Amino acid sequence: MKPAIEVPGGISPDPYHKAVCCLRCEQRLERYQLMRASLAPGNSGHAILSCPRCGHVEFVSESSPLLQGLELIAADTGDGD
Repeated sequence: MKPAIEVPGGISPDPYHKAVCCLRCEQRLERYQLMRASLAPGNSGHAILSCPRCGHVEFVSESSPLLQGLELIAADTGDGD
């Protein structure tokens, strides 16, 4: 299994120098979307990480430290209600 975070070799792990990558094709991810609905009762919201290269999608908690270095995408979604 590939790690979701890439740390450059030879450098001490610093949370400000980590890249978030696609677990399938290893494309560096730079943006995410927030999902308003919760996947499980009692949980906080979730963020959607979508790979622009292969389309792979991952869901993480909206409080995940993986999101700190990524840009939030504002999306107008819904069914019109």
